[in-house]
Amino acid sequence: MKRKINRRAVLIALGLVAALCAGYLLNTFIVQPAQIQEDIRELKSIRAEPVPVNSQTTHTNAKPNVQKKTQISSFERMQKVHKDIKGWLTVPGTNIDYPVLQSSKVNPDFYLHRNYKKHYREAGSLYLQYDCKPQISRNSVIYGHHMLYDAMFTELTKYNYFSFWKTHQSFFYEDISGKHSYEIFAVLHVSPDHFQFNRTQFADDTDYARFLSALQSRSIYKTGMSVTAKDKIMMLVTCSYEQRNGRTVVIGKLIKGGQN
Repeated sequence: MKRKINRRAVLIALGLVAALCAGYLLNTFIVQPAQIQEDIRELKSIRAEPVPVNSQTTHTNAKPNVQKKTQISSFERMQKVHKDIKGWLTVPGTNIDYPVLQSSKVNPDFYLHRNYKKHYREAGSLYLQYDCKPQISRNSVIYGHHMLYDAMFTELTKYNYFSFWKTHQSFFYEDISGKHSYEIFAVLHVSPDHFQFNRTQFADDTDYARFLSALQSRSIYKTGMSVTAKDKIMMLVTCSYEQRNGRTVVIGKLIKGGQN
């Protein structure tokens, strides 16, 4: 009798473990990815909507009641609803095509596990380091999770291979000022414990030039592309597992002349 009870207890325990594992897998590989896709579809629909035009009446000595039309960009419209959306990042050849958010110094990693509506998401959002202003800061840093499924910055690992970089040497960041192209000049496997790759403040051009040289020397392969103290750069950062507390960092330099 006692053996039967023990066997039944074991079977119940195994059933509970199986149910928990099934629930975890369902949430990880079906529910969470579906939620992310729905979030992005909603934002893309806002971007795709026809841009509203407001007509304003102006009065001049020569032509009274002249209608002056002012356009509101899709980014201005998104920011009116979701003010923390600062841009949109696209990396061709990957599924990285996401909004980029930014919080404050008080809570810089606020969007680590939140979507643009501030709802919990395991994968979180892509987000800028709190002290960065793309096209203005010398170094702008964007963080994103490396998930078990293909979301956020998981596919940055494609840049582990020189062959992929050879045919995908650029990524694009679009914001209220237009679309900007970045040319990838280095890919790093580093740990913040040993190298402060996310610096944004530099004493002078010499200090910044030394920093750029350090980035290039740590690249996992040589791209042959030059970068100088006159260039502004952007880093795409995610976790990696080549070392303890590792990071994969894909770095591009801003190409002058953003497209509107």
